[in-house]
Parts: sequence; C-alpha cells; structure tokens
Amino acid sequence: MNNNLALGLLLMAPVWSAADSAGPIDLANRYATCAAYYFNAVNTKPMQEYEAVYGAGERSFNEAIKLVGRQQVDHLMEQAAGAMTKLMNSDWNNFRSVEHKYGTECDRLVGAVAR
Repeated sequence: MNNNLALGLLLMAPVWSAADSAGPIDLANRYATCAAYYFNAVNTKPMQEYEAVYGAGERSFNEAIKLVGRQQVDHLMEQAAGAMTKLMNSDWNNFRSVEHKYGTECDRLVGAVAR
C-alpha cells in the first residue's frame, strides 16, 4: 500500500463514527434501543420537547427497520424497553439512570441520521 494512502486512512480513522464499523444486526439493535429510549423519554420531558424527542424515536425506529425489518425491530425494542424498566426499577422517578446510560450515545447515533 502506498505510504501516503496509508497515512491518509490512518488520519481519517478518528473521523469515522462507531456506526460506520457496526454490522447491520448490531446497528439495528442500537437504533431499536434508541427508539425505545426516546419513546420512553417522552414520558419524562416537558411538553415543548415532546415533538423533538418523539421524532428522534421515529428516526431511530425507521433506521432499524431498514436494516432488519419491522418484526425484528419490535422484538429488539421490547427487549430494550424491558432492560430500561429494570434499570429504573419500574419507577419513572428513576428515569435519570436510563438517560445516563443511553442518552448521549442515542443523541450521537440519531444525530448522524439527521445529517
């Protein structure tokens, strides 16, 4: 391999997102998890944020469907929602623990879709 090409690829590597290296199943799981996160988050957000948060859930859901189909996405979201319910001990007052675990990564992943 040409040394200049190798150096160029090495320099570009940090710019690639984690989503670029994920396989379709893994990426679909991440999108489905984010869809579950956003659809749950609307229950804890002020009304003025509802459309933006719900819209992020829809984008996540649609991206996952493109990768693995509706039936698989429904299953993945069900699993993710169960894990989130367990994480917050079935108490919406504890949703902050869900936000802490999923919020930043989901915002990053769905932000990449919006571009």
